[in-house]
Amino acid sequence: MSDTTTSTVTSTVSNTAANTVKKLSDGQRLQLAARNHGLALLAAMTLWVAADAYVMISGSGLATLLSVLNAFAAASIMASIFHEWGHFAGARLAKSYSPMVTNPLGTFIFGFNFKKNTARQFLFMSMGGPLANILLVVLVLLAVPVVNAGSAMLLAVVVARLVSVLVFEVPIILRVMKGGEPEAELEHGQADGSGDRGQVLGYATGLLVWILAV
Repeated sequence: MSDTTTSTVTSTVSNTAANTVKKLSDGQRLQLAARNHGLALLAAMTLWVAADAYVMISGSGLATLLSVLNAFAAASIMASIFHEWGHFAGARLAKSYSPMVTNPLGTFIFGFNFKKNTARQFLFMSMGGPLANILLVVLVLLAVPVVNAGSAMLLAVVVARLVSVLVFEVPIILRVMKGGEPEAELEHGQADGSGDRGQVLGYATGLLVWILAV
């Protein structure tokens, strides 16, 4: 088969798959997003648990390094997914217009229409994200004993992501509570550098947590 034929077949298959996804209902897209994110969480935690078990068995420096790296990746994935589903849960609890995206394969799974939704609905959606990150920190504290550098990194990263989220999102939430227009306040938050400050403060806090926990 020639390269041109192969390219044509690949393009046809990709377009067919994309068209199939576009025809899915909102509920079907929700199920697809839940499946994809569920598998991502399972894979991330399984890889870290395997690396952590390797540390227990061998105690080598390489095993510890792999455990730390896998913990960083797993915690980052968990924090992103929990945060997005927290926003989504808040939006749906407030009965916001928040349709699933056409192809919910990445982190972002839904849209929020500022013209169709109220400030109250925005607040519900906004607060859901940080609350989900708080829940994740609590779950890690309860379910993962901090016994080595890898487990300490898992805790450190979820704490780091929580701090980052709070620094960025809480000021926006407070301004909207005081009467600010949601879309304008969000744009202000994106432009004033609070996102970058949140990341710096978050990872500084995470590093401190890791050092204290190791």
